Amino acid sequence: MIGRAIAVLVACAAASAVAREGSSTAASVRLGVPGASNAHASVASDGSRVVVTWAAAREGSPTDVFAAFSTDGGASFGAPVRVNDVAGDARASGEQAPRVAVGDGVRVVWTSRRDGLSMLRGAKASGDAFTPATTMHAEKLAGARGWASLTVDGKGAQHVAWLDGRGDGAPPPSSGEGGGRARPARAAMRQDLYHAVSRPDGTRDETRIATDVCFCCKTSVATGPDGSVYVAFRHIYKPNLRDVAVARSTDGGRTFGAPVRVSEDGWAIDGCPDDGPAVAVDARGVVHVVWPTLVSESAGKGVFYAYSTDGARTFQSRSRLDGETGGAAHPQIAVAGDRVVVAWDQARGDGTRAVVLREIAAASSHRPRLGPLSTLGTDASYPSVATAADGAVLTWTEQAPGGSEIRVQRVR
Repeated sequence: MIGRAIAVLVACAAASAVAREGSSTAASVRLGVPGASNAHASVASDGSRVVVTWAAAREGSPTDVFAAFSTDGGASFGAPVRVNDVAGDARASGEQAPRVAVGDGVRVVWTSRRDGLSMLRGAKASGDAFTPATTMHAEKLAGARGWASLTVDGKGAQHVAWLDGRGDGAPPPSSGEGGGRARPARAAMRQDLYHAVSRPDGTRDETRIATDVCFCCKTSVATGPDGSVYVAFRHIYKPNLRDVAVARSTDGGRTFGAPVRVSEDGWAIDGCPDDGPAVAVDARGVVHVVWPTLVSESAGKGVFYAYSTDGARTFQSRSRLDGETGGAAHPQIAVAGDRVVVAWDQARGDGTRAVVLREIAAASSHRPRLGPLSTLGTDASYPSVATAADGAVLTWTEQAPGGSEIRVQRVR
């Protein structure tokens, strides 16, 4: 079994921008556990400190969660540290990566399966060693759960949003449930949307935000400068439209208002797209949302952006980000000042995928100004992005001859 601190597969590689049209990039860094498949990365930053988490598994072995720490803005990293205290209890996929947040220490949340039960586990590190994990919800719940997102607000409170299949018909733990709907034909795969806040004083609230939501698309949670909490997810609207919605809490996560539809895209599908939205809030309180949706059967999906200046009560008309090339998926977002950075992965003509980065100069009274596209990686997927002291830090899964690895790249 892999130990808690092991040798790191970290190396500087040649800059991996292969069709770069925009921002200049530094050399990329490779992270991974030697001899293992390394995938499903997330990144968080608070300036010069950058933390990357991912899942690692050797062939035929269970999965563990690892974290690597940087104190120079992502230029270099220390040896990876195992996050989960119960070896092999982690489960991960592209939409269910372990999530990391920086604030009052480093927090990591991941999907776990133990004793036949699905659960969310979380741990905290004040330095580079993690505390024993705790469960993010009540113990011994039936049904699947995961697709989690994580953030820490300005007061040090941890916010986690996730999909939960307990489906027990019980009333929500708190008021403010959104207008989801249950369909008996899909009862076995029904997922509800939950949020839990854990405060530094030890108090905690858990809220069911919406019922019968799209059941395997990632969630996204963010907080604003006024303490509002925003959760973005893919909802199910009649008759069977899979559109993105945002729910807002104005009391620190105790209760949520009804979800607001971001855009009426008209994507009807009797199944889950397995591709959810991402939300971020800037220092002015503007809410920024990115998401994928079907453009056409021939072109596939595109990535779109919209923003709200009234606390997610209404959203401006969507803007397409992927240059109308199609085949775009898995977007993530980060903000710094009035700049928005969005990353996603995009299909290439040779059957591989690349990570694409685009900066947006957001505006409150007119259409946002879109920066040029920057293409990174050679066979890359599922990016994560964070803003750092001098730009942005991206991480993604890269396919390599010896197995998949994690790439980290700074972009100014």
